[in-house]
Order: sequence, then C-alpha cells, then structure tokens
Amino acid sequence: MEAAAKLISAIGTLLGAIAWPIAILTIALLFRREIRLAVGRVPSLIDRMRKMKIAGVEAELDKVADESQEIKSGEVTSLQIEAAARIATEANEYPDDLVAQLDRLCLEYDAIRRSMQPGSGRTHAMTRVVVRMRALAPALVGHVETYKSSGSAGSRLAAIAMMQMNPNAADISWLGDRFAKEAPFVFYHAALALQNLATDGLSNVEWDQLLGAAQRGLDTVKAFGGVPDQSTIDVLDNLISSIR
Repeated sequence: MEAAAKLISAIGTLLGAIAWPIAILTIALLFRREIRLAVGRVPSLIDRMRKMKIAGVEAELDKVADESQEIKSGEVTSLQIEAAARIATEANEYPDDLVAQLDRLCLEYDAIRRSMQPGSGRTHAMTRVVVRMRALAPALVGHVETYKSSGSAGSRLAAIAMMQMNPNAADISWLGDRFAKEAPFVFYHAALALQNLATDGLSNVEWDQLLGAAQRGLDTVKAFGGVPDQSTIDVLDNLISSIR
C-alpha cells in the first residue's frame, strides 16, 4: 500500500509538472494573434511615454523662462535650481532627448544673434534661452567639454550655463578668456559663472587665478567701445572686492 501511494503521488507530481507547460502552450496557440498585437504595441507605448516625459521637460523649461524676475536680472534663482533638479531625474532615462533639447537652444541663440537687432528685445530673448539652458545644465554637465570647444556661440553659452550651475575651478581660465573672445552679452554670464566659483573650496592658487580672470574681464568690459554693461561691472567689482 505504501509503495502504491508513493507511485500515485509520483504520477500526480509528473502530471502537474507536464500540465502547466501544456496549458501555457495551449493558451499561447489559442491567443497567438492577440499576444502578437500586444507585443507589437510595446514599442509604441514606450515611445508615447518618452514623448510625454519630454513634453513635461519642455513645459518645465517654458515655466522657468516665463518668470519675469529671472528674465529681468538674468541671475541664477531658486526656481531654476529646483527645475534643474527635477529635470536631472530624467537624464538617465532619456539622455539623448535632453541633449537634443539643449542643442535646439544653442541653435535658437545663434538664430537670435543673427536675426534680431541689438537692443532690449534681443537681450530679453537671449536671456530666456540662457535660463532654459540652466535648467538642463546639471543633467548634461558631463558634456561640458564638447560644448566648450564648439564653434557655435550658442554651444559655448550652454557651457557657461553649465558652469553657472556646476562651478568647477578647472574652468576659471576658459571663463576668463570669454571676455576677449565672445560677444558682450556673454560677458555678464561669464561674470556670473566666475562669481559662483568663489567658494571656500578653492586653493590659494585657484583664488589667484579667479582674481586674475575677474580683473582682466573687468578691464575688458570697461574698455568696451560701446556703453559698458553696468551689471557685468558690478558683478566683477563685487567679486574682486570679496577676494582681496
């Protein structure tokens, strides 16, 4: 009896092991069309989710650029920092899409420079671009060397936006060179980036480099053939005074 019970138990176990694969195969055969359609929809679903995420990023950029105080002053604000932190969470999911967003902003800046006459309207439009660049900057700071070395003025401005949000003492010399190599609009943003570098983490050598870059920048701005930008002068003056 005991042997018979063991045999019956073994047969039951075997049948159970066989039944599940057979059941799954049967279901797959019966509903193969529906399964094929469902699998085919997965890439489309993923693409829609990606587009929704990117649309959210675009809305975030527009929101941060629409704040009037930011556009007026051009300074880094808490709203920009908060927006940048939120957008940075998307960086691992869709890095190429964020790079494409930044590249479009670079092209937009270049187009504004070419198509608009100098004046407050053009400055306002350019500042909106910088504000949106900053919101993307922390997520893409790993690309800063590529943007620094670009022949596009918009790409170099994007590099400055990254430096404003993520100061690095290694960029002091490059930022100092902007006052001799870029258009006047960039002076103010290079000055802000230098100002954001003034932290307790600098070595004595780096403090000397920062002071030298700020002083050379100030001399260049004051010697500018047109009307010097007072905001840039104020930032550099304050920076120099804080170092000395």
